Amino acid sequence: MPRKRSYSSPQTHGVGPRHLLVIDAEMDRELPKDLEIVEEPETESEEEIAARPKRKLKTSKISTDVSRRAANMQPDLYMAAKRGDTDFIKNLKAGDLEGPVLSQKTPQLNTVLHIAASLGHSQLVEAMLENDHGQWMESNSADELAVHVAASCGHLSTLKKLAPVSSGFLTIQNNEGNTPLHLALIKKYRAVDLVLKTKYSEIADFLVETNPEASYCPNEEHKSPLYMAAEAGDAEMVKLMIEKADGINMAMVEGGGRVLEQCHYEEVKLIAHAAITGKNRDVLDSVMSEGPHRIKDRDSKGMTPLSYAASIGYLEGVRYLLNKHADYIYESDQNGFFPIHTASSRGHIKIVQEFIQKFPDSVELLNHQGRNILHVAAMSGKAKVVNYMLKMPELEMLINEKDEDGNASLHLASKGRHPKVVSILTWDKRVDLKSLNEEGKTALDIAGKYSGKVPSFRERLTWLALRYACVSHAPSPSTTEDNLPSSKPKEAPNLDNYKDRVNTLLLVATLVATVTFAAGFTVPGGNDDSDPHKGMAKFLRHHLFQVFIISNTIAMYSSVTVVVALIWAQLGDLNLVIASLKFAVPTLGLALIMVSSAFMTGSYLMVRGLNWLAYVVLIIGSIFLLILTLLFLPLCLPSSLPHPIFRYIVYYPFCLLVMVTRSNTNDREEK
Repeated sequence: MPRKRSYSSPQTHGVGPRHLLVIDAEMDRELPKDLEIVEEPETESEEEIAARPKRKLKTSKISTDVSRRAANMQPDLYMAAKRGDTDFIKNLKAGDLEGPVLSQKTPQLNTVLHIAASLGHSQLVEAMLENDHGQWMESNSADELAVHVAASCGHLSTLKKLAPVSSGFLTIQNNEGNTPLHLALIKKYRAVDLVLKTKYSEIADFLVETNPEASYCPNEEHKSPLYMAAEAGDAEMVKLMIEKADGINMAMVEGGGRVLEQCHYEEVKLIAHAAITGKNRDVLDSVMSEGPHRIKDRDSKGMTPLSYAASIGYLEGVRYLLNKHADYIYESDQNGFFPIHTASSRGHIKIVQEFIQKFPDSVELLNHQGRNILHVAAMSGKAKVVNYMLKMPELEMLINEKDEDGNASLHLASKGRHPKVVSILTWDKRVDLKSLNEEGKTALDIAGKYSGKVPSFRERLTWLALRYACVSHAPSPSTTEDNLPSSKPKEAPNLDNYKDRVNTLLLVATLVATVTFAAGFTVPGGNDDSDPHKGMAKFLRHHLFQVFIISNTIAMYSSVTVVVALIWAQLGDLNLVIASLKFAVPTLGLALIMVSSAFMTGSYLMVRGLNWLAYVVLIIGSIFLLILTLLFLPLCLPSSLPHPIFRYIVYYPFCLLVMVTRSNTNDREEK
């Protein structure tokens, strides 16, 4: 049995999912039996309107019974509809026109009119409408009328046939809340082919001109067609929608696009924000020209268009909005962030520069936590913004300024685990490395508190950056016996925490010793079988062979030494384990570097007859030897570097570790 559809009266119509906005005068005639008219009182108070349940078009539900019968259409009727056979429809008996023949539906509840509309059979649609008994108001399983299907399939001529009888119903929505205008715009913006784009653009133009109210009807994603056009940067469509909307009664619309009956204020996507997202100056200008309320609109986070433009890095939009209404630079969002804070936390240097240049006193703005722009940049890990601010003399007063909790920028960067930012701050001599917050903690104390049993590599790098700068603990230091940060400073280190490290290093050292031992007796080129040098290496006089032998020998004895040191670590004494690890790590690093050097020189000797290949081997080997040395150097150096020269030595290895471990990921959001 066909589903029934509810309609609201003209006095109380409103835009909402699956709501019908207008009942045309021509609809006063008798409706088909499968439609149900809901009588409503002529007048209702605002409280009653807000309290009454929202009526929706009934969606099709598939029965969960094991046995059920699907709808079906006679094969000859179905094929006639597919062919667009108008004569077949006209030759039907009068009784068939009024009876069950034309009311038949496919398993997905498509009528003959749906099929004709989907294939663009305009003449068949016209013939169906001449014998109309309300079939154009039938919906399929997706809650789509024939006008939805025609708009989605891109048949403008068919849509024009349907529009006169359904113009008041062009705001009806399918089960996804999309009107025919939504569907046309979705297809337009997804199309790659220019011809398709043009076709759907013409359909959208026609729908806007036929029923301008549809431009402001939001779907289930709370996006109106106007929002979609603005987001896509479609300046012509936005201008047309706004122009056509000027002549209609928008009493049901609050602030242009926020439909009161449809959804709550905080759920609606603002048109101004969509225009900014599209980063199209013409679209933004069209939207802002609609009224002064546009520049005052706030989203669910309390962000004004200026704050939103600053958050996505839209510099041209920021300049445009500042010229329109500059005072909004001093309006914060719900999180207490002013536009300059938002730009700083997102890493948009040029926008920060724009704000400071036009409004110098904006550098004094504080968020609800009492944090300035340097604070939020450091907390967010925006290394480039922090570096830029430190170079500006007019921002010097921000360097050691504290928030409500007494945290300076260095504290916040340490708390956020941003080693690159911490390194930049500690290199600046104006930064107070001994500064204490309200809890009496230095930046090193904050970096020493980590989550989990062991610190992540990012946390270790942050801690190392502070130790390299000789940042000290507060009077009550919280470190472990091996001078590494600890989340539980009073708890003694557990021997089990080092067991896996010792076993891993022991395995690697043993493998290196085995490989180098074998390489010492199977040298490149083999041995000389002629007298008087019988048994000696053939390449004995070659200087790179000598490098090979020296490198292999150092690697051999270094790895054996590591094995012996780690055997001592198996005795179970914690202090002995820590001492063994401190000795074994740099020694094993030396062994690995020497193994790599031996491999490079040995490979060169084997292919030296082909010059280009020999040089490629040397170049590749040299590059990776340098990288390996830089990676191992920070592990071999002490955690505290009392002399500045050592800090300069480890600076580039430290930066390489930050880059390799992606510890500067947050800074990549900058545009």
